Amino acid sequence: MAAKRDMLDDLADVRYTPAEPDGELLDAAAYATESLVKLGVSFTGSERDKAPWLVAARPFALGDDLWERLERLGAAVFALVDAAQDLYREGDAAVRGHLDTGVPEDLRGFDLARYIEMFRLDVVVSGGRPLLTEVEEIFGNAGKAHAFERAYGVSAAPLFDTFRRLGFAHIWLDDGYPMYRSENELVAQRMGEDFGMDVDVEPFSRFRDDGRIGWRFCYVKEFRQYDARLRAEILGSAEQLVNPLFHGYGTKGLLSLSWDERLEDELAARMGAAQLSVLREGVPRSALMPKDPTPEFLADLKAHGRRKVLKVVDSDGVEFTWGSRGVYFGDQSASRWHAAVDAAAAGHIPGHPEHADTSFLISDLADSDRFDVQFLHPHSGQLCLMPRARLRLTPIFTRAGTGSSMLGGHATFVNTSRKVHLGRHAVCTPFTK
Repeated sequence: MAAKRDMLDDLADVRYTPAEPDGELLDAAAYATESLVKLGVSFTGSERDKAPWLVAARPFALGDDLWERLERLGAAVFALVDAAQDLYREGDAAVRGHLDTGVPEDLRGFDLARYIEMFRLDVVVSGGRPLLTEVEEIFGNAGKAHAFERAYGVSAAPLFDTFRRLGFAHIWLDDGYPMYRSENELVAQRMGEDFGMDVDVEPFSRFRDDGRIGWRFCYVKEFRQYDARLRAEILGSAEQLVNPLFHGYGTKGLLSLSWDERLEDELAARMGAAQLSVLREGVPRSALMPKDPTPEFLADLKAHGRRKVLKVVDSDGVEFTWGSRGVYFGDQSASRWHAAVDAAAAGHIPGHPEHADTSFLISDLADSDRFDVQFLHPHSGQLCLMPRARLRLTPIFTRAGTGSSMLGGHATFVNTSRKVHLGRHAVCTPFTK
């Protein structure tokens, strides 16, 4: 690796060095860039004639051990969400207390007869093992998977075969996130090319019920943006939405159920002790912030901040409920951490007391292992190296008989921030075994 003095910083929020010359890798990265631009892959604020992220020279290889660990973790998450849904249906107070947070009355406990079909996991790799930070009931990775297949040759067929099996006729988009339309249009295009299926991409505000299957690209909690008449039409329709509208899938409080002592015996009985063990190995310990925390509780949380994270679970400031906007790390600044803890205890967003109806999750910190990744410089066209980058994996899973199947996903790398999210400062590439 180049010495620290050789690090370059002409790209915003990126630190890199020139990579060792490799004509084959350079050509591969240039081809991937051209393919992504030709397909029109975009991201918020990206330019139409440029790739929206730093283009990796090659896919990221997981290796057999990490691949198998991810597969076991995905199966354990299916077992957790099924058990949680059953317990919710049976009126378990602990489960309902976690999952009803911030949910409109007309959506509480809706669609309990059907189970989740697909999800994406957000995973940090720490000490070589996967640690799960979030379950995404909807995900924007399908269009990327199609684009990555064209760019790198990593097959997306398992993902689109699953969409065909589920029989999508519509993709219904959240009106608040129009930037995802182009990516979902890639999904519709692929379904037409591979299976001759005519898939519409439309906002939920134009919802119409024709009794067919719809892919729901909208969090349940975001349904409150629609008026009561439209929500009633959606909830009463014959069209089956995938995933179902049970709100428990979309809450950041879901994973903390695996550490709730009140549920330990019940989860072990329903999931099986082995599945619960896999889950706990892959989920950092977490719990909802108490409504009226004691001074002793807050003092202890502040004192152990270097190993903790606060996450917004629900807020009237909806911009803080997705992505990395509502995540506060305890190991970066003691003063900022103490202020964040005080704000969370008072029920508002740190620095934004106007958002005064906010709930938080307290989680153990899951810090990423570091990786060196090669990418194409977006201006010079040279091969570069991003050293010591943090990694986030986003594997997609579906049900497969009584188990589950991993359908692929991508890796994102960032080396100037703990928050690893897509953007022009990030290297992005599909992963392989």
